[in-house]
Amino acid sequence: MATVVYNGTSYNITNATLSEVQARIVALNQSVASMQTEVQNSVMLTAEIWRITAGVFVFLMQLGFSLLEAGTVRFKNTRNIMIKNVLDTCVSAIAFWLLGYGIGFGEGSKVFGWKYDDGSIAYASGQNGVDWFFQFTFCATSATIIAGAVAERTHLWAYLTFNFFLSALIYPVIAHVIWSQGGLLAASQTNTVLNTIGVLDNAGSMVVHVTGGVTSLVGAILVGPRIGRFDIDGKVVPFKCHSVVFIAAGTIILWVGFYGFNGGSVSLVGQPPLQWVQEVARVCVNTTISASFSGVTVWTLTYRRREPVPEDTFNAVIGGLVAACATSSVVEPYAAAIIGVVAGLMYLLGCWLMFRYQIDDPVQAAPTHLFCGSWGGIAAGLFATKDGIVSTYGVVPNSWGLFYGGGGWQLLVQILALLLVYAWVGVTTYVLFVFLGAFGVLRVKRQEEEVGLDVAFHGGEDEGEEFDMEDSQYGGRRFLSTRSMHHRMPGVLETIVRMLNPKRWGRPGGPAEAFGQKRDVWHRALDSTPYGQFSLAMYEANYVMEDTAEVEGSSSGVYIGVHDGHGGTETSEFLKENLYFNLKAQFMHQGGQVSAEAVRGAFHETETTFTQVVRQSFEASPHLATVGSCSVVAVVTGNALWVANVGDCRAVLGQVRKGDDNSLECRALQLSVDHNLSFASIREKFIEEHADMPDAVVEKRAASE
Repeated sequence: MATVVYNGTSYNITNATLSEVQARIVALNQSVASMQTEVQNSVMLTAEIWRITAGVFVFLMQLGFSLLEAGTVRFKNTRNIMIKNVLDTCVSAIAFWLLGYGIGFGEGSKVFGWKYDDGSIAYASGQNGVDWFFQFTFCATSATIIAGAVAERTHLWAYLTFNFFLSALIYPVIAHVIWSQGGLLAASQTNTVLNTIGVLDNAGSMVVHVTGGVTSLVGAILVGPRIGRFDIDGKVVPFKCHSVVFIAAGTIILWVGFYGFNGGSVSLVGQPPLQWVQEVARVCVNTTISASFSGVTVWTLTYRRREPVPEDTFNAVIGGLVAACATSSVVEPYAAAIIGVVAGLMYLLGCWLMFRYQIDDPVQAAPTHLFCGSWGGIAAGLFATKDGIVSTYGVVPNSWGLFYGGGGWQLLVQILALLLVYAWVGVTTYVLFVFLGAFGVLRVKRQEEEVGLDVAFHGGEDEGEEFDMEDSQYGGRRFLSTRSMHHRMPGVLETIVRMLNPKRWGRPGGPAEAFGQKRDVWHRALDSTPYGQFSLAMYEANYVMEDTAEVEGSSSGVYIGVHDGHGGTETSEFLKENLYFNLKAQFMHQGGQVSAEAVRGAFHETETTFTQVVRQSFEASPHLATVGSCSVVAVVTGNALWVANVGDCRAVLGQVRKGDDNSLECRALQLSVDHNLSFASIREKFIEEHADMPDAVVEKRAASE
C-alpha cells in the first residue's frame, strides 16, 4: 500500500487501485486514438464528398454550354447542337475511361502516364473512382468548348471523332504535364521549375480553357466560315441567334458551375477544416468579382459605342470566370477585380481579331476561352501572393507574383506553359482536322448547310418554327430575316477564309475546297406539284456565290425565281426572301388572279423596300449601295405561263419535238427580252424614258436595274 499527500490530505492507494488507474489511462489513450482516426476519416470523407459534389456542379456546365450554344445558333440548327453536346459528353467519357485518365493522372514519365501506384495499368480501370469522376468533368468541359466554334457546318461524325482524340490524348497530355504529381511543370512540394514550384493553374485556365480555346480557333479556321457570314467586302453579316433567353440561362448555369470548377479544386487534405472553408469562400469571392467586373466592362464599352449586344456581355462574364480559374486561389480580391476588367478587354480584342481575319466562331469560343484563359495564366504570374500560393499548394515558394516583389520567374514559367499548350494542342488539332478534311467528312455540303442541319440530318425542325415577323418601318420584312426552312433552298454564298496562305483565298484547290467547300453543280431534288415536277440546278462559276434560286408550289400554281446577284449576295438574298411573298400579296389583292400588273407591282414593292433598307442601313453598311441583282421569275397557273425579268436574266423554254429522223430533239425558245444596255434598241428606249437625265447611261455594257 502507498500513501499520497495532496493539498495536505493523505490518500492510501492499494496496488489494485493503481492497476485500475493504469487500465483507465490505457483505455482513454485508445479512445483518443480512435477519435483521432474517426476525425481523420471524417475529414477524408468530407473531402471526397466535396469533390464529388463539385464534380456534379462542373458536369452541370454541360447543360450551360448546351443552352448557350443552342441560343446562339440559328433555329434551323438547334437540334444538331443539342445532339452534339449530349453525344460529345458520352464520347468524352468513353475516351477518358479508356485512355485519358491513365495518360493524364497515372504515373509514368513527366509527360505521359500509364500506371497506378501499385503498378497496375491505369487504362480502362475503375480504380480511384472519385478522382476519375472529378477529372472527367474537367475533360468534358474542355472537349465541349469547340462545339459552338464549329457549329452549323460541321459533320457530326467528324466532330465526335475529334472529340474522342481530344479526350483520349490531347487534353490528358496537358493535364499530366501541369496537374499530375510527377508532371513536367506541375506545382508540388517536390518539383522545382526555374526557381518556382511550377505552373500556377489550380482550376484550369490553361489546362481546360486554353486547350478548348486553341481547338476552337484552329477548328473554326480549317472548317471555314458559315455560308453568308461575311459579305463581298469582308464585313460581318449579322445572323439572328435563336434565343437570347437560352444564352442568358446558359450563362447563369455556367456561372454556378464555375463555383464547383474553382472551389472544388481547393484541397482539404493537410488543412484545418475551418481554414479550408475560408479558402473555398475566398476562391468563390474572387471568382464572383472577376466575372462581374468583366461583364460590366464589356457592357459599358459596348453601350458607350451604342452597340450593346447581350451575347457579348454574357460571354464576357464567362471570360472573367475563365480567367479566375488560375487566379482565384492565389490573388487578393482587388486583384481579381483588375483581372476581370482586363479579361473583358481581352474578350473584345479576341472578337475584333476574329472579325478582322474573317474567322467565323458562332459562340466566340476562342475569345472567351483562349484569350481570357491565356490572360488568366499570365495574371497568376503577375498577381499571385506568397500566402496565396502557400495556402493553395502547401509549399513556401521561392518566386511569386511580379507585382508583389516575387521576381519574374513565375511569370516566365506561366508563359512557357502557355506556349506549350499552344504548340501541342494547335499542332495535334491541325493534323486531325486536315486528316478529316482529306477524307471529305469535315464539312457538310452546301445544300445541307443552307437548309439547316436539323432538316438535313435530324428529321426536321422542332415545333414552333421561327419566323421573323417583325416588320420594318417601311412595311417590308426585315433585311436578311430568317424564314421557315420550307421556303429556303440550297446555296447562296461562300466566303473562303485564309488558312494557310492569304494568296490562296478562294482559289481552286485551296484549303476550303479541300474541306468540303467545292465549286461544282448542286441541285434540288424534283418536287411534285399538280403542274408537274420542278427542280433546280446551279453551277458555281464564281469563287463567291452571289446567286439565289427558289421553287414554290401549291395547289393553285408554281412559282420559280432565279436571282443573279452582283457585287454581293444581299440583293439576291432579299429577292429570295421577299419577292415570292409580295407576289402572293399582289395576287390576293386582285382576287387570286395572276396578271402582268400584279407581277409588276410585286417587283416594284420589292425594289422600293430594298431601296429604303439600303438608305436606312447606309451609315452602318455603305457597301449595300453597290450591290444589285437581276431577276427572272415564272408563274405556272392553269394553262398559262407568266414570265417576267429585270436585267439580263433570261427565261428559256425547252420544246421537245420529233426531228426529221423521228428522233426526239429539244428546241430552245427564248421567252424574255434581256434588259441589257449593250443592245442598241434597249439603250435607246432607256434614254428616251429618262430624257431628263443626260447621264442616265454611264457604261453601255452595264445592265439597267
